[in-house]
Amino acid sequence: MEFVFHISAYDDPALDGETVRLLTQRLEARSREAVPGMWALTDKLNAYAAKGPGREKRRTRYRVYGVLLIALGIFVLVPGLTEPRTPVLIGTGIFAVLSGLLEFCLVRERKPAASPASCRKEAACLLEQRRSVDWSLPENRTELRFDETGLSVSAGKETETIPYGDMTAIFAEDCLWLLVYGAEKALLLQKKDLTVGEPEKFVPYLQEKIGKQG
Repeated sequence: MEFVFHISAYDDPALDGETVRLLTQRLEARSREAVPGMWALTDKLNAYAAKGPGREKRRTRYRVYGVLLIALGIFVLVPGLTEPRTPVLIGTGIFAVLSGLLEFCLVRERKPAASPASCRKEAACLLEQRRSVDWSLPENRTELRFDETGLSVSAGKETETIPYGDMTAIFAEDCLWLLVYGAEKALLLQKKDLTVGEPEKFVPYLQEKIGKQG
């Protein structure tokens, strides 16, 4: 089985929001690995809130959740800011504090927490770089081929190979996939650029390959 992408313009306005959400998914996944205890508590609180008491009790409940989340966020953020700084702990702490502050505003209606500013900034830079390239020019034409040996990236006369052992995660939105590999590298793939292979089989295929190499 193989999947082939031919990169085209990142011109869909929907990509802005989707890229932010993908990077937020990546940040949450990394923070869950770094501080699983905090996330276990957060998940329990969210599960309880989903089936908890009626509206008349929400104000007190949300305030309690807010205090707990802010306290947990500060507990994680302080060591993250201590030299040498730990980006995952900093991001997790900020995420928890923002979630806690949001709890105080959710007396009538629960809303998803805002994406961290770091994810919005990274998404803007990522898309700006890709939108600055004219992918239709011969010298910029890029092919990505996933097969049994890994990923081959062909750009002009150069070819780079990325083995599945270097890949760590794949995240999905409606129009995009975010493939994470190496220490901090990521590929932003548009589903419309998939020219060989079935889209619904791509993520399961990669998850299987990454799992076998893990």
